[in-house]
Amino acid sequence: MVHPETTVTRADPGKMAKSNTKDGLIPALEASCKKKEFAPLYFLYGEEDFLFDEAIELIIAHAVDETTKGFNLDMLYGSAVEAKDVVTLLSQFPMMAERRVVVLKEVDKIANKDLLLPLIEHPVASTIAVFTTSSKPDFRLKFFKALQQHAEVFECKPLYENQIPGWIADRVRKLGKRITPEASQMMQAQVGNSLREIQNEITKLFIFVGEKEEVGIDDVTRIVGMSKEYNVFELEKKLGAKALAPALEILQHMLDAGESAIGIVVQLTRYFQKLWLLQELQSRKVDDAQIASLLRVGPFFLREYRDAARTYSSGEIESAFQGLLEADQRLKLSGDPVTVMTLLIVQIVRGIEVRSHAAVSVPT
Repeated sequence: MVHPETTVTRADPGKMAKSNTKDGLIPALEASCKKKEFAPLYFLYGEEDFLFDEAIELIIAHAVDETTKGFNLDMLYGSAVEAKDVVTLLSQFPMMAERRVVVLKEVDKIANKDLLLPLIEHPVASTIAVFTTSSKPDFRLKFFKALQQHAEVFECKPLYENQIPGWIADRVRKLGKRITPEASQMMQAQVGNSLREIQNEITKLFIFVGEKEEVGIDDVTRIVGMSKEYNVFELEKKLGAKALAPALEILQHMLDAGESAIGIVVQLTRYFQKLWLLQELQSRKVDDAQIASLLRVGPFFLREYRDAARTYSSGEIESAFQGLLEADQRLKLSGDPVTVMTLLIVQIVRGIEVRSHAAVSVPT
């Protein structure tokens, strides 16, 4: 199971952060919340603020009764509240309940934040405080050093790109359905790596598929908008087989549909990196399970990569890398995407360097 990268510091003064990448923030927090084991203070920071909201929702769902939320839940923003008012809220006792929750987002933006130090060092037992910031805190400063020592601290890092399809599959499974590997990869390619945007697309998918138990590539195509026939995965397949005319047809359809030429270059660069690595691993007689793990592809896709790795020599892969680098530079200098990408595909398939439109005859 793939979970977002996190590190955690528990309430132990002076203790250095330790790795918590095995379980991740949400599964670890979910387990403790179900047991009603809450820390008096949580500090969440990092770029992946989608995890902030998930963590906050988990804590609220398990710590605050729905009927008393109006009395026992406060949601604040550091840019819109004064420190003395936060102190007052943190000091209050719950009404008709065991505990209350105070959420303070953008804690780095609150003025006179040192006023909170006494309640950080000696929190009210019946109040659960959750502080968040998307900025990287300076733990040398008195305020953040106190949080590091007295709070449950999680750094919420964005997932690595190769973790996204697995996260999508886990997410869909957790919501009660399955998704095929191709559909997960297509969703990532079209939506990107933002967990929030991916979750929005998953919500749309669930509405669309209704009672259907498995989400397939056709479902993603209809909701997310990528063509089943004309996408980067099909382009990779045609390039892997050195099928020039079909590859150019797919490329043209992708560009006509508004696909980013630079995005296609990035995807193809990763593809040829995997072919290069596969050739290296095969030369060392590495077994299939290890190869699939190191390439970060499912066994389902390994045969396709093997076929492509046999089709291209190491010199041709080097030529492909050179062509991809030059195409990226030309596109960033406002080169015509159709011309640049067409010449790139020809260079990759034919293993030659193409400098101008007149340098090659392109099949129609």
